[in-house]
Amino acid sequence: MDAPIRMLAPELIAPDTHVIRQLAGEGMGPVATFVNSMVITGAEPVIVDCGPSVSREAWLETVFGLVEPGDVRWIFLSHDDVDHTGNLPQVLDACPQATLVTNWFSMERMAADYQLPLDRMRWVNGGERFHAGDRELVAVVPPTFDSPTSRGLFDTRSGVYWAADAFVVPVTHEVTRIGELDPGFFRQAFLDANRMLSPWHQWMDPAKYVRHLADVQAIGATAVASAHAPTYRDGEVDSAYRLLQEMPYLPAVEWPAQSDLDAILATLTPPPLSEAA
Repeated sequence: MDAPIRMLAPELIAPDTHVIRQLAGEGMGPVATFVNSMVITGAEPVIVDCGPSVSREAWLETVFGLVEPGDVRWIFLSHDDVDHTGNLPQVLDACPQATLVTNWFSMERMAADYQLPLDRMRWVNGGERFHAGDRELVAVVPPTFDSPTSRGLFDTRSGVYWAADAFVVPVTHEVTRIGELDPGFFRQAFLDANRMLSPWHQWMDPAKYVRHLADVQAIGATAVASAHAPTYRDGEVDSAYRLLQEMPYLPAVEWPAQSDLDAILATLTPPPLSEAA
């Protein structure tokens, strides 16, 4: 059985900055979800997140079609969810010159699955910076997240902010620009998905959240790349921040229930032969 995820052509979103795009769940429901990672092919190449294991062969082929494994100097791990760590051991083995940039909590949470090499790590917390050859990279906690280990990555040279899972929006079909989605669909899907990602939004102090959101926006990203959305550019970035300002005032999203699972199973299960006849 084929994996329910399709590798798409990588997208150059800024000089030396490529989004490794995959689309998951096509044909299994009314929407699909991007499962992205990123590669910065600068003076000291950086792999940003390591994709899911379910598409390992295609993911590794795509990434190493952009950068030679021996040239990779940094692996930035935004957080320890499986769709970001699925190929981490393989990347570490293939890229012996690379340093893994993560944080203590991510390492602790992965300890049951991975014996990560401490001597090849650099722990970077929110607001801290490191140099990757021709650019300075900053860890920035995203405005929404489902893992306490989450740190986004801002490239001060290109203006690209890797927002980890934040800015998530499901899509009705393969797109490269937010503007290709129906505006009404985009608004509702964006707010629903970010509330699902961060169910704690309903208990937030709005003033504190808005201050954090303003701090993230103040980095001045000209493009926002998300693990689960098309890349936001130009006015799309500001529009997304305006929607995120609504988060503290919105109710919790109602999650799919058993009745929804039953409906899905009904579409996947062939009818009995007596009914088919």
